[in-house]
Amino acid sequence: MKKIFADLHCHPTMHPFAFKQAGKRKKSSLWSNNAPKKRQRDSPYPEYYQSNMPALARGNVKIVVASLYPLEQSWLDPEIIGTSIISDIIAKYFISHLPIKYINQVQSTGFDYYEFLEKEYEFLKAESGEVHKVDGENWKYVLARDKDEIDQYLLEENTIIVIPSIEGAHSLVSANADELIHKPQVHKSTLENIKKIKEGWEFPPLYITMSHHFYNGMLGHARSIPDGAGSFLLHQQVGMNEPMNPRGEEVIDCLLGINKHEGNGRRILIDTKHMSVAARLWYYDKIKKFNEGKGDAEKIPIIASHMGFGKHDTILGSVTLPDTDKEKYEDSDYFNPWSINLSKEEINIIVDSNGIIGLNMDQRILSGARRVQQSTRFSNSEIKNNDKEVVAFWTEQIGENILEIVRAVQNSDLIVPEGKIKVWDCVCLGTDFDGMINPVDSFIVADEFINLKESLKEYFDNSISDKSVFMGMTTEEVLDKMMFQNVADFVLKHYK
Repeated sequence: MKKIFADLHCHPTMHPFAFKQAGKRKKSSLWSNNAPKKRQRDSPYPEYYQSNMPALARGNVKIVVASLYPLEQSWLDPEIIGTSIISDIIAKYFISHLPIKYINQVQSTGFDYYEFLEKEYEFLKAESGEVHKVDGENWKYVLARDKDEIDQYLLEENTIIVIPSIEGAHSLVSANADELIHKPQVHKSTLENIKKIKEGWEFPPLYITMSHHFYNGMLGHARSIPDGAGSFLLHQQVGMNEPMNPRGEEVIDCLLGINKHEGNGRRILIDTKHMSVAARLWYYDKIKKFNEGKGDAEKIPIIASHMGFGKHDTILGSVTLPDTDKEKYEDSDYFNPWSINLSKEEINIIVDSNGIIGLNMDQRILSGARRVQQSTRFSNSEIKNNDKEVVAFWTEQIGENILEIVRAVQNSDLIVPEGKIKVWDCVCLGTDFDGMINPVDSFIVADEFINLKESLKEYFDNSISDKSVFMGMTTEEVLDKMMFQNVADFVLKHYK
């Protein structure tokens, strides 16, 4: 099997950028070697770096789509956690593991999302092309401008190709969280800022994830914060499940360069992760109408960048029981049934658009309540040593999410039989590493992609009796696609 990898969605800049903004030397470079300690393997709030450049180099990750994310102020709302040193410590150690000085910047009423987006982008650019030693070898990362540069860099040894993306359309607005909701006039800056990105950024984003954890004044979001104090205190319910509004509709047209914004520059694709079901339904219908009668080269692909399988047959079926109903998750089995995850229907819609689905490495996104409960049978020692039983457990959970995505197409009437094999061109890694996730205990950093690939091969070869799910391909072939080639093909086709 090929031993090169790609990741459609992770956050290598998030923590080092925060340390840089706080004036810290330690941990303030993308090359800061903040690897996990053995005791940290089972940490639900990782304080180590998962997708920094040393980890990507050791994992032989050739392509990474780096998500820029101005931290949403609602995580650190002073009205909820206060402004004292105690609240700063709570925010640092239990919400973000970010430096207190940076937390205070985000909490400021003068905080401007777009300003911090540009700062994070400049931070990502700053070390591009610099050579650094990793385990005695010279490595560098490079930002690529287009398909031709990606092709060139793919031929270079020890070179990590980085392509920006943006998480949350709040990032496009010159405003803070309160203004997004209560002062609609601030949204006038959004189209101007998109123009700045399209005309002024040397390395524009491949895609934008329109929603994130909190309401941005353009469209609703799906529930993403589990029950408990965080769910109650953070007020995620504001704007949750709302449909797309006219502001959001225009922003999407502007990003895609369609309708009255046709010809406004390089297309920036839309990622549907975190969107409410109502917003997703609107978007899927829009893309279906746009793509009708067009060849593959002209279609707009649907991106679902860091997802899990949600088990429901239909999109609307995923909200028959609201996500806020405690029993919805507490009664779940293998898979997380929240509407933030993919139904079988929308998997087919994404595949039909020649889109791409990234697999999130977060425990809860990948798992229903029963599976999470089963994972608690492992002792701290077994997890820290990454015993084979722990590896087998999480490999199975990851493998079944992959296979259920494939089976959703294989067993569907929505795609013609000869087109179903395309699903194996649409599944990839979208880890969300460094995005404040609780990673599956056996595969917590990019270093461990090779272990994941080998474990999945063993699981597919020895535990899957019905090999028809591989549609005539070998397990090596499907894993090469999923763990590298699909991302490479996607960016070569659409980053231009």
